[in-house]
Amino acid sequence: MNKNILALSVAAAALASSATAATSSNIVGYVKLNLKKGLNLISNPLSNTAANGNNVSTIFGGIDCSVLQWNGTGFTSTDILAGVGIVGGSDFALTPGKGVFVDSAADASVITVGDALVGTQAQALIKGNNFVASIIPISGTATDLGLQPPDGSTVLTWSNGTGGYTAFDTLGDGIWPTGEPSFAVGQGFVVQAAGPFTWTKTFTVN
Repeated sequence: MNKNILALSVAAAALASSATAATSSNIVGYVKLNLKKGLNLISNPLSNTAANGNNVSTIFGGIDCSVLQWNGTGFTSTDILAGVGIVGGSDFALTPGKGVFVDSAADASVITVGDALVGTQAQALIKGNNFVASIIPISGTATDLGLQPPDGSTVLTWSNGTGGYTAFDTLGDGIWPTGEPSFAVGQGFVVQAAGPFTWTKTFTVN
């Protein structure tokens, strides 16, 4: 097993449960996401099947922040006040695999609770900007995560709090001329894809 699975604070007594796919089992646990004051590009690494469990009001309801979701041409904002809830925008579901900016009013942390999706997971990326994250909550390089954008694509990672992107260009087939990016559990990033492709990764728990 990859030692980094749920490396950000999975419950020590995590329980194994049957998944819907016959080839995998899910791990139930939690992950703590640390946010810096300002813009943070993050994801929800766990799938919470409770009612509204993945909604941004559930995940970020305890802090003052704005959640910025890419809509294809710009960002749509959901504004949240701690203890009050959403004061502007929609209460959308932040499911594993999606990357969003969280503009936090102060340094803060949130805890996500739910299933770690394992087995074979796939997501379709379009030509252009894709704000994404690993569906499977493991850390590692692009190669470790099975991410192989086509030739001419660029992956952008964000420096939380301080701001600014770091660009990683690829020639396709897992070739990164200046080094490949690495990702933490719960980290969002941008794939500027030269063409559509499917990101597939298989991870099994024995």
